Amino acid sequence: MSPNKGPKIIKYCVITSTAALVLIFISLIPISRKALYWNKCFKKTFQWIDKNEMDLKNWDRASKEIIAVAVCHGAVYETEIKTN
Repeated sequence: MSPNKGPKIIKYCVITSTAALVLIFISLIPISRKALYWNKCFKKTFQWIDKNEMDLKNWDRASKEIIAVAVCHGAVYETEIKTN
């Protein structure tokens, strides 16, 4: 075994692991953009429900958050909320 083989292997491992980490971070960019968009949707929808929807004024925060989540996921199709 040559005396230079050890440092060459270490250098190769450092380069390949660095490249792998860079590729992982690049692949996370679209996911972080979607999360940013969804969080913005949730925040604005919740604020709108809390401020403008008079039928829901007496509801607790968790119930309003559930409706905001449904809206941001696209699960709400009707323009009017049906209450019992």
